[in-house]
Amino acid sequence: MLANPLLKFRRAFLFLCLLTLVSPAQAAKFVLSPVLLNLQPAQGLTTSTTITNTDTVPAEFTAEVLLWTQKDGKEVLVPTRDAVVSPMNFKVAPGRSQVVRVALRRPPTAASVTFRLMIRQQVQPAAAGSSSVTITPRYVFSLPLFAEKAGAQPNVALSAVQRDGATYLVFNNTGNGYGVFRNIRLSGGGQSAELGNQYVLSGSTMELKLPPTLTGARVLEFSAEDVGQKPTRATLNVP
Repeated sequence: MLANPLLKFRRAFLFLCLLTLVSPAQAAKFVLSPVLLNLQPAQGLTTSTTITNTDTVPAEFTAEVLLWTQKDGKEVLVPTRDAVVSPMNFKVAPGRSQVVRVALRRPPTAASVTFRLMIRQQVQPAAAGSSSVTITPRYVFSLPLFAEKAGAQPNVALSAVQRDGATYLVFNNTGNGYGVFRNIRLSGGGQSAELGNQYVLSGSTMELKLPPTLTGARVLEFSAEDVGQKPTRATLNVP
C-alpha cells in the first residue's frame, strides 16, 4: 500500500519546523538580553542572560555550554567541563522571565577562551484527547560567551584570494583576543554585496565565499563595524 503523499509532506514539514534555528532578534515569542556574554576572569567567573516569554503559553527550555573554537575555517562546538550553566532545565510562564547563569570552574590559562551558551526550546506535547497537530517551531538560541583577560586584543588581517573559480574574503587573527566584524559590505567592479557578520577567534583563520557578482572584481572595498562598533574600511587587491 502506497503512503499518502500529503501525510509524508506534513511529517517532513513538521520535522523541519522542529529543527528551526533562529537568532534572538528573530524570535518574536522570546526576548533574550544580553545576547553577547563577556567576562574578565580577574573580576569574576560568572555571567548571565535573561530570557523573557512574550507568548501566551508556557515554554520549556534546556541550557548547556559548549566550547567554541574555529578550525580549518569551520565553527567547532564540543562539550566542556570548564563551564557550568544553571538552571539546565526550566519553564518560563507567559509574561515571566528566567535568568540563566554561566560559571567557569576555574580561571582560564589562555588569554581568550570562547564558549557558546545553547538554549533550546523543548517540543510541547499535544493536549490529551486532541486529534489535531499544531506545528510549532523549536527555537534554538546560540549566544557567544567570551572569557578574556584584560589586555587581550585581536589582530585581524584581511585579504582576498581566488580559488576554484571563486573569490574568498579571508580573515586571519594572529592576536590573543577575538575579533568581530558586523554589517560587512563589499563593493567592486560596479557591484556590491552585504555579507552579514563574522567572528574570528584568537589564532583562527576564517573565509567568506563571495557571490558570483563580485568574482571578476580586481579591487574590493571592504567596510564593517569592529568589536567596538567602530567603522573599519580596507581596500583589497584580488590576485
